[in-house]
Amino acid sequence: MESYKKIYYEYQTQARGLLTEEALLARFNKLALWYGARLKAYLPADKTAQCLDVPCGYGNMLYFLKSKGYSNIQGIDLDAKQVELATMLGLPAGEGDVFELLSDKDQKFDLITSFDFIEHLDKDDALRLLRLSYQRLNPGGVLLLRAPCGDGPFGTHDTWNDLTHQWGMTSNVLRTMLALNGFVAVKTLDERPQPTSFIDVIRWLVFFPAKAFASAMCMALGMRPPAIWTRSMIAIAYKPDSEN
Repeated sequence: MESYKKIYYEYQTQARGLLTEEALLARFNKLALWYGARLKAYLPADKTAQCLDVPCGYGNMLYFLKSKGYSNIQGIDLDAKQVELATMLGLPAGEGDVFELLSDKDQKFDLITSFDFIEHLDKDDALRLLRLSYQRLNPGGVLLLRAPCGDGPFGTHDTWNDLTHQWGMTSNVLRTMLALNGFVAVKTLDERPQPTSFIDVIRWLVFFPAKAFASAMCMALGMRPPAIWTRSMIAIAYKPDSEN
């Protein structure tokens, strides 16, 4: 019997409608603006840094890194159809198993990105992903990780909007998991609007007073406000410059 995951992933690929170069570029360019505004401070300064995206899906993060001038980028994904879409844009994506690549002791990276993946794994494999990512990073390397966030009242949307999600986490749980595996300077970012267009400037300006008001309401009700109000979060974690 065919796996429900395979059936669902095949459906998602079709349902997104991102099957042409034009559609992919429109989506990727929009994402690249947000990534650039929110994440640029955490990217390696050296444009020749070794960068890995696991799994790479249809290539949105690879596209972003390439657009920022990074020359040594690599992505891997088990889904052949997703890899095909990424390579249609000339992105360095390959078909393969994330855990096999991360288990290769000859591989070393300065940046590892893993967006919308950890929630698809069981908890043992989630910890294994973080452990292997730590081992494959060079000293001072950084891991960028995106996942649904259960902190606020809207977190269940991203946690359970996919049939293949295994579990959900709060920002505290994710920070703890990263610290358990040796990462330092761990922080979590919300996915607030960024001022990249006229409409987004308005949303960006409204976000801060709206967040302050909602937090005040929580405190008035005797509850601690969520650390992350948005439905998903991005964690930034570093491997120490020295492990001594």
